[in-house]
Amino acid sequence: MNIRILEELELGQASGLSRYVFDTRLRNRMEFTQTIPFVEDYISEVNLRAMCRENKLILWGAFEQEQLVGVVGLQTDGMITLLYVLPQYAGRNCGMRLLQAMREYAQNTLHLEKIVVNATPAWTAGYFYKQGFSTVNVNPNMRVPFLPMHSILKNMKFHQKEKVSGKTIVGAVLACVGFATIVSSWFMISYLFGM
Repeated sequence: MNIRILEELELGQASGLSRYVFDTRLRNRMEFTQTIPFVEDYISEVNLRAMCRENKLILWGAFEQEQLVGVVGLQTDGMITLLYVLPQYAGRNCGMRLLQAMREYAQNTLHLEKIVVNATPAWTAGYFYKQGFSTVNVNPNMRVPFLPMHSILKNMKFHQKEKVSGKTIVGAVLACVGFATIVSSWFMISYLFGM
């Protein structure tokens, strides 16, 4: 498997792969459906091209026999914004190798001390734990559909067997349910009282 930074001509493939994996693996499992248009807009070819041209985003691709099979994106401020791998390549360390190449670049070229990710949906946090990420100041009252995480780049350690704690998962789920309740209540009140 070959991992490298994508060229401009390959950004359409990266967008297509991201959209395919999102549509087939994640869309129907998103608890907060209001985030779907944001994801669709972000992974669009137009957006990816614009961000790469403005030097705000770097995309890496994993290639198997010259076919793009995975992609990871890092904003130059250290935010991982996408990680998609074709389903048939899941479990083959493709995501891990993409993250490793991105980490090395972030540390050695961008001179970052840490990288961050908002694990979306929150249940994807288990994968990032295995890749050496940890949660960042998780507030049990937080009402968002993701779990903020970071990885310190100096002296990187990888935790192969660590699992997300039950308290963290329950907190994230309760936060999501609370947020959905607030939003739906607001819409109902607005509808009933014409606000």
